[in-house]
Formats: sequence, C-alpha cells, structure tokens
Amino acid sequence: MNSVSVFRFSQLSFGVARTSIRHGHTRSRRRAPQPELTNFEPGHGEQIWVYSHLTSNQVIYSHTKQLDSNRALRQLPFNGKKTKPAKLRRDYWEPMALIQLPSGAGVAGQSVFQKLREFRRLHELCWDESLRFTKNTDTFTGVTKTRVRNRLERGVALNDQRANSIADMAAVLAGVGRGSRLLVSPQEKKAVLEEGKTLVGRKWSQKPPPPTATVVAKEGEGEDVSKAVEGEDASNVIKAEDASKVVEGPEELLPATIYWANEADRNFAERWSDNVTHDVFDNVKAVLAENQFTEAIEEGSEALEAETKPLEAETKAEKALDKSLV
Repeated sequence: MNSVSVFRFSQLSFGVARTSIRHGHTRSRRRAPQPELTNFEPGHGEQIWVYSHLTSNQVIYSHTKQLDSNRALRQLPFNGKKTKPAKLRRDYWEPMALIQLPSGAGVAGQSVFQKLREFRRLHELCWDESLRFTKNTDTFTGVTKTRVRNRLERGVALNDQRANSIADMAAVLAGVGRGSRLLVSPQEKKAVLEEGKTLVGRKWSQKPPPPTATVVAKEGEGEDVSKAVEGEDASNVIKAEDASKVVEGPEELLPATIYWANEADRNFAERWSDNVTHDVFDNVKAVLAENQFTEAIEEGSEALEAETKPLEAETKAEKALDKSLV
C-alpha cells in the first residue's frame, strides 16, 4: 500500500541550529614549498641526459642515465597511428648528449630541463607549413613538385625532433626563456664555482635570493640603481634603505659542458654561447684513441716496409750474382 505523504514541520529549518555557518580556515591558501619531501638524490639536476631514437629521431630528456619507461613514454606525443611506441626498446634508444652543470647547480639544471621540454612541446604543436607540405624532385626531368603530406608522413616528420632539440639546447643554455635559473648574480656564481655552495632556486626557497640590478629595472621597481644607492628618493627609484637588498652587477650565465656521442651534431645549432664547452663521451674517446693507434701502427708498418724493400732488393741481387759465378 502506498503511504500517505504527511507534511512534517520538523523538516523546516528554523532556528540557529539549522543555519549554515561558514567555517574559518587558519591555513594559508597557498601551500608552502617543502623541497625536503621530494627525496631527490644529492646532485639531482646537475646532469641532463638526452636520448635519441635510432630510426625516428625522437628525443627524450632524463635526469638519470637509466631511463624510466613510464616517465619516458609520457614525453612522447601521439602524432598518429603507429607513431608512438607501446614500450621502450633499449636497442633503439641511445644517449645523444649529456649536459653537465657545475656541482651545486642542480636548481639551474632543473630549470634547463623544464625549458627544454617546453620548447619541444612548442615544436610539436606550433609547427609551420614546412611539415604540411613536401617536395619531390623527378630524377629524370629534374622538375620539383610540392604536395601535401598524408597523416603518416606528417606524423613521421613531427617525430623527428633531433635537430630542433639541439637548437633548443643552444638557446636554453644561452639563458633564453622566462625565469631561467641559469642566469645568476656574480655573488651567486662565485659562491657556486669557488666556495662550493648550493644554488637556491626562486621556486623552492622560503627566502628567494635578492634580485639583481637588471631584474629590478625590468620589474619597474626602479630605473637607476646607482641613484638609489646614492640616496635619492623618488617614486620610480629604489630607496636607499632597499638598495642593500639589490645585488650590484648584471646577471651572468653558469658554465655548462655538453658531451656528445657524435661531435658533428653540434652543427645543427646556429651558434653557441661562450659559457658552453663541448666534448665527447669517454667511450667515444676510447674508440678514437684506438683508431688513432691502429692508424699509427699502419703508418709504422708502411714505413718499415719502405725501409726493408731496398735491403731485400740488395740480397736478391747478391744471390743472383753468386749463381752466375757458379
């Protein structure tokens, strides 16, 4: 049987007990950074390994020498069917380069790592018409025709990020990109390189490092720091009491070393900044040294053969003379 609906006055909200109260929060809306909870190993960020695919020229960045399959696959975009591998094969991926930063500059390495991934994502999403069209030249007539790439060809072209990644490395190590921690004040550079201190990042530190004169001028806090130091009070100039918080001198770039598996890859970049030095991997050095050693042995053997040939000719002539006398 259906029960008769009875209106009950108890369902009405009368009084203070039923009044909605908004509870106050004592915690801040923004959580304070706690870098100690990340459990990073000592020296995290000082090395950036750049891996390249042997056939598709896809690029993966890593802070460790051993690739993590799950994290590495997240860096690879889906550019079409059969363009993203289901798993990583170690025989297809090899180190293309290693970016080495000074000891204690792990924060700068993390900033470089972030910029490299952001620039690569821009290459994958904001591509121009050169990836949409392709040119074919007839071998017999020499006529060049332009046609539109199909989906598979366009996906293969988007996967080829080897040259773009090398150009991005040159740009990021030159300080390109907003908020790059590779740009430091002279005091910070001296503390990292000479005193062996650890560089503090603006994002993770409770008390960020003092801004340099160029940063202060860019933010509009003052037009001329020298006037502020002299004590001139103006609305658009830093006051003398705040001048002690400003680090004098322009920003400088931290040095970086790139170890290449193939030293010719550095030519993909138009130019490199002065703070970057180039070298090759140790195993490549061993192979080159072995090749030079074999070349030296071959040259020595050729010289030895050239010296022994006249002696052999003389001995043959003497034997022929003895036979004729007999």
